[in-house]
Amino acid sequence: FCVCAPTQRLFGMEEDQVQARADILRSESERAPAPVLCGAARAAALTAEHQHIADAVSAEARRRYCGLPAGVMAKLTPWPCYLVLEAHSQVVAGTNYFLKVRVSADGEPLECVQLRVFVSLFGDPPALAALRKGAAAAGALSYFAEEEGERST
Repeated sequence: FCVCAPTQRLFGMEEDQVQARADILRSESERAPAPVLCGAARAAALTAEHQHIADAVSAEARRRYCGLPAGVMAKLTPWPCYLVLEAHSQVVAGTNYFLKVRVSADGEPLECVQLRVFVSLFGDPPALAALRKGAAAAGALSYFAEEEGERST
């Protein structure tokens, strides 16, 4: 099989077949790359599912944001605002969602937290795996493994 310029006639191919081949090659080169397994991929658009996942771990995120240990029971004030701004997902033995969430009220300087939330394949509730806050959360959303950011006192 001869690889020639798309406009040249290939062995035994008609002009319309050559044009169809050229169109396929062009569309393949313009197509967005498929997400890599175990690589985080940016969500094409935010959905209600992203907000629902963030809402499911809101209380745990607030507890960690305030620096309270896991066993401590406390009544925490809710976030002034809790709105997902950006989302990435990573397919593992379930799905890791990386969510950038606005937590400051309107009219205040923008403050965000970044959440890594694991959703299992078995229908378990979403679990907050890690939280990023402070300057680290203000930046671009990317993979993070452990708790990062400034500790509130």
